[in-house]
Amino acid sequence: MRPLFRLYRGVHRLSHGLRRRLTPLGGWLLGGWVAAGAFGINTRVGMTYQLFVLLTVVFAVALLASRFGGLPVAASRRLPRFATVGQPLRYRLCLRNHGTGMQRDLTAFDELREISPSPTLLRRFPTYRQWSRQIARARGANGQTQPLPALPPGAVTDAELTLNPLRRGWLEFAALRIGRPEPLGLLRRLFRQPLADRLLVLPRRYPVPPLHFRDGRRYQRGGIHLAQSVGEEDEFVGLREYRPGDPPRRIHWRSFAKRGEPIIKEFQDEFFVRYGLLLDHCAAAADDARFETAVSAAASIATAERGPETLLDLLFVGDRAYCFTAGRGLGQTEPLLEVLACVTPRRDQPFSGLLALLAGHAPALSACVCILLDWDAERRQLLDLLRGHGVATVALVIGPPSAPSPPNVRVATAETLAAELARLTP
Repeated sequence: MRPLFRLYRGVHRLSHGLRRRLTPLGGWLLGGWVAAGAFGINTRVGMTYQLFVLLTVVFAVALLASRFGGLPVAASRRLPRFATVGQPLRYRLCLRNHGTGMQRDLTAFDELREISPSPTLLRRFPTYRQWSRQIARARGANGQTQPLPALPPGAVTDAELTLNPLRRGWLEFAALRIGRPEPLGLLRRLFRQPLADRLLVLPRRYPVPPLHFRDGRRYQRGGIHLAQSVGEEDEFVGLREYRPGDPPRRIHWRSFAKRGEPIIKEFQDEFFVRYGLLLDHCAAAADDARFETAVSAAASIATAERGPETLLDLLFVGDRAYCFTAGRGLGQTEPLLEVLACVTPRRDQPFSGLLALLAGHAPALSACVCILLDWDAERRQLLDLLRGHGVATVALVIGPPSAPSPPNVRVATAETLAAELARLTP
């Protein structure tokens, strides 16, 4: 299979190299050069070979002319904080002309680092189109050569470039390639400027209706500090004498003024709403596409509208159990999306890890949305565990599942995920 991949890589480099080095006029003349060579093989029949020789000389002069001269242009990127899969990424490129001449007809494109391609596609013999899609996904984004504005001597100008993110995770920028045409206008000389940057690409998201479960607040052990940020905090149990270590903000100043010694307000632990979002990433038999669909579903639910005094816990198991919480006073949903942008499937991880995580966390939850990669006895046990603690549950299986699911468990695929999330109501 390696000879096939080497052939694909050679064809890929040749086609992309010609597309980026040839100007539109150069592309038309190259097509005429190939046609003149094909029809001018027999020099006794026609005079087409003379056109072939003429175009050969023209391209030789253009190639020689493109080897001379430098490019006195420096560039820097201004990237946004995040990008999203499937949405065009637009960012600014700051250009500075250090030379004494006008720079016209410049083009630019970004050079991205490739991660190791997924082995799932490489196990069989892919077509060239499948291979090229896999390589583009390994780079992380698709970008075209884009024109730059004219740069007068000493000028500083901004240009806008566009990329199309293809996968979530880190997008690694390695360098910037700037092309400048030679005097004949047939070829571009590409100048490489090392320019390293990183940008986090968030998962694709779909509209989700507001999450409002019928179940109310739950008691939170030691939750008074948290309740002061997100929940009920206006009631207290009573007053007591000061103890070393008590925070000054709990001093009851009116009593302090009467007695001449500090008196502390004593609060009770409070109740507030806490939702769980469980991501099943124990993908023993699930492929990468199914897991990406599950991550998109989790990201969509994480950004759904919920009550102002509601906490959201993202639960999953990696090399250890993880619980990430977002809510008023604790940060917004961006940290959850950052976690989901970098989560990877664990094909060797037993599903029992999620059961152990839920067993200790379920009593604090008011409701839980479960994104599952399959339906079997262990996943049924997980839902029974939640319901046994009185937790309202919504289960969404990214299918097709290996076993039939009950009517109260929803099934979605990559094609039907948007429709299922649009009617995802408790």
